[in-house]
Amino acid sequence: MERLTITKKLGILCGLFLTMGATLNFAPRTAQIERKEVEIAEMLPVKVEHYTAQLATGKYCSYEMDKVNYDILQPWGIVARTFIDGPDKYDVVVIASRKKESFHDPQVCLRAQGWELSNQRTDTIQTKTRGTVPVTLFDMAQGGDKRTAMYFLKTTQGYYADMSKLKWDMFKYKITHVGKDDEGAFVRIMPMGTLDVNQMKKFAGDWIDEAVKTSNNYY
Repeated sequence: MERLTITKKLGILCGLFLTMGATLNFAPRTAQIERKEVEIAEMLPVKVEHYTAQLATGKYCSYEMDKVNYDILQPWGIVARTFIDGPDKYDVVVIASRKKESFHDPQVCLRAQGWELSNQRTDTIQTKTRGTVPVTLFDMAQGGDKRTAMYFLKTTQGYYADMSKLKWDMFKYKITHVGKDDEGAFVRIMPMGTLDVNQMKKFAGDWIDEAVKTSNNYY
């Protein structure tokens, strides 16, 4: 009897997957959204409270990523901006995309740059426009340089501290939107002039509030 029940459940599950496959194969396709890097850059803030982004001459970013980052992550664009207020600096990298390859844990690339990472943990930041936002904090060390950085992810479905729930939500979105991918961005914030974690969390909350304005509620 128990084996029959398990077989029945497996049959139902297989039927659901077959139905999903048929839906994706035969339903009218929803056009995928495509965006350009310059469009992403225009939606992102260049001022956050007392901080101002130091942009390269004639560029919309402070520095450009290597081609290998674009090849691996396959994003619409990568916008890196360094925000400065006196001695305090924050490096903000936004990787915008609709492909799951772009939404990633930054540990691999940071370790490749020589950083030792430890104590990864989830936390929250407070914003005026989005309420409480989940983030991931992690400690970084390279020689005598030690700091704590953060990252979070944003799609049309909300904010995520890491990839665990995001992958499932992106899968469900594709099913319910007839093959269309969800879109959003990976955001990494790294301190360069201050090591105060609470100060970084405040900057991150202010950055989100400003990004909500400059992106017309996209971020």
